[in-house]
Amino acid sequence: MANTNTDILLEDLEDVLDDATSIPLSKKYAVDIDKIKTIIEDIRLNTPQEIKQAKAIVNSRNTILEEAKNEAAEIIKKAQEDARELVARDEITKTAQAQAAEIISKANEQGKQMVTESQNQASEILSNATAQANEMVTSAQNKSREILAAVNNYADDTLLSIDDALYKALTDVRRIRQGISNVQKKDQ
Repeated sequence: MANTNTDILLEDLEDVLDDATSIPLSKKYAVDIDKIKTIIEDIRLNTPQEIKQAKAIVNSRNTILEEAKNEAAEIIKKAQEDARELVARDEITKTAQAQAAEIISKANEQGKQMVTESQNQASEILSNATAQANEMVTSAQNKSREILAAVNNYADDTLLSIDDALYKALTDVRRIRQGISNVQKKDQ
């Protein structure tokens, strides 16, 4: 299966995650959120293109069916012409009519068989295309959810780290002020 635009975008998304920078003293990584958002938007914009491709396959199915019907009509027409020629040339009209009926019957049967085969083939193509499009959309949605969850977790962890650092700094400042206050009281 050839790579679709969505597959390429998902690979780009994996590259951004692979290029993430490790945050010292933690198991966390910093990612380029703007790049991730841009890729997610591209995936959303690309999804209608995949649907257009599925519609093109449906149109191809209709073309196959139309060609099969035309070919069946041509076979029937040719069989009828052959039958008329046989009747006109042959002195034994009954034999010619029997042969003509048999040719028409076979032509009708072949035409019906060709239409049925074309319909089955087109249905299979449409089914495969629909399944593939659904898989691509589901995959893109799952990747988007995973990335969003990772970004949210990273933001939460970063905020907690900042909160802890501020709390420690504030505690240090209070301790220093208390020390200064104690020194000033001793000097008085």
